[in-house]
Amino acid sequence: MNPPDPSRTRALSVADMLRARIFDGVIAPGAHLMEITLANEFGVSRTPVRGAMARLADEGLLVYHPQRGFQVRRFDAKDVFDAFSLRATLEGMGCRLIGERGLDDRAQERLAEMLQEQHALLHGEEWTDAHAMLWHDLNLDFHRKLLALADNRWLTEAVVRACQLPIIFDSNLRPHNRDAAMLLYRREQAQNALEEHRRIVEALGQREADLAEGTMRSHITANRDLLVSNLRQKAGHTRALA
Repeated sequence: MNPPDPSRTRALSVADMLRARIFDGVIAPGAHLMEITLANEFGVSRTPVRGAMARLADEGLLVYHPQRGFQVRRFDAKDVFDAFSLRATLEGMGCRLIGERGLDDRAQERLAEMLQEQHALLHGEEWTDAHAMLWHDLNLDFHRKLLALADNRWLTEAVVRACQLPIIFDSNLRPHNRDAAMLLYRREQAQNALEEHRRIVEALGQREADLAEGTMRSHITANRDLLVSNLRQKAGHTRALA
């Protein structure tokens, strides 16, 4: 077996650092990336930096302009609509695969445990920002569990790609925009999401693949519509002030 290519390893490391900075807003949308500056900052040659930027361009986070180099892509409401629509289709397909195959006892028990954790959180006495972030984690775990049960690497990778939306999520896939967090993590909104989780699990348990797929699609498009409406309202307000 050939040894790993050190330059490729360094490029992947630089790509991880750049990706996190873009998601967290450290590098702003529209910013031009300078190879020499980044190479000096990361303590590497320009080759792994160039490789990292090419990788992020393939992921859709950067745009390459001849003569000007790489620029951080600007995302808008249409990107959010398209990405969430794709997620709805893909995760719906994942539920269909699970429903057609069926759940074993261990998977059913784990999903039931996850629903119980979500219920306990959402029906407690308090609802603070900390509770909202915990809901984020539990919700993300639930969706990841279903993807794992679908057992399709290509499907999972496509979903991960569709989640790469710096306009909404940070490097931990948490909303870094407070408006988005308020929309997604209101207790009432979260409780509605939990009911949809329950319907998905029930449909999977009964091997009702069509119902599971449709419920997952509706579950994701509901969040899509909330976020897109908010972004378009903000864009309209900004144009009115210009």
